[in-house]
Amino acid sequence: MAVLIKPDGDQVKVTPREKRFTLEEMYTLLECALLQVIFLPNGRVMWIDEEGKLKPHRVNDVATELLAQAGGIPGDYIAGSALITDHDEID
Repeated sequence: MAVLIKPDGDQVKVTPREKRFTLEEMYTLLECALLQVIFLPNGRVMWIDEEGKLKPHRVNDVATELLAQAGGIPGDYIAGSALITDHDEID
């Protein structure tokens, strides 16, 4: 099941309208128009707002830790919400 990680640390289980999330659904959940994908070591996928750092979003500490575990650049961070999905949950 997919999880939306909010900047305040809240984690909300989310489900797609159909069998898989569409781009439009992900844009709505993340409040964005451009997605970035990060492949996590556990085989899941993290979706974030590509332009999150350009918006007045808070740093998402939980998602930033996942980014570090995935081999992200030291000191990099994620701003805004992050959507964690399995590969078979995306269209």
